[in-house]
Amino acid sequence: MLFFHIRLPHLGRNMLGLLALLFILSACVTSTVDKTTNEFSPPEGGAVILLMPPDVELSLLTAAGMRETRADWSETGQALVIAEIEKILAGNEHAIKRLQADPEDAHQVQIIKLHEAVGDTILTHRFFNQPLPSKKDKFDWSLGPGVQDLATSEGADYALFIFARGAYASAARQATALVLAVAGVGVSTGNQAAFASLVDLKSGDIVWFNVTLTGSGVDMRKPEGAASVVKGLMKDLPL
Repeated sequence: MLFFHIRLPHLGRNMLGLLALLFILSACVTSTVDKTTNEFSPPEGGAVILLMPPDVELSLLTAAGMRETRADWSETGQALVIAEIEKILAGNEHAIKRLQADPEDAHQVQIIKLHEAVGDTILTHRFFNQPLPSKKDKFDWSLGPGVQDLATSEGADYALFIFARGAYASAARQATALVLAVAGVGVSTGNQAAFASLVDLKSGDIVWFNVTLTGSGVDMRKPEGAASVVKGLMKDLPL
């Protein structure tokens, strides 16, 4: 695993740009899996896996490098990600149940945002060389007891969370990149970053976590691009 030291703010909306640094340094598509160091065994057949609404946001990368969120791209990307996840999980020995997105459900929105916040923290301390003393030699993260009601309300044993961000260069950005390339200056023309967590709903513990990064050659707005991202993201999922 590649580590470098950089002072980071809370990742949030800046996660894509910050993780792009890791992508640039690794110079390839990367996928890194972390699993809990607590006692955990893959669930026996018949477990109910709740697929949470994927948090997917795709943006236009302007000539100046600003990201402008595109709702239509985001909706397309989310639908493609869901389809690919269901395709990968189809036919396994567990029951897959999709939780429909409801922006009016404050608790659902809060849980999804909590997953983003915890995922940001994991990335900061596991990938950017800022280890927490209490977690230096172990992977021990949780969404807390607030997710336990999903076990009751949805009859589920585990929940699968997805967070993804992508940026795609405008024509002006691509032209800028070509001009600067002649001068030997590299300019990003887009990239994608995503992370996923499998959460034990009885405890709220994250029992598996994966992050995947891709460059501009992969496009989550298209079926083949979404398939590539999801395949990397689902690597070694213990189901």
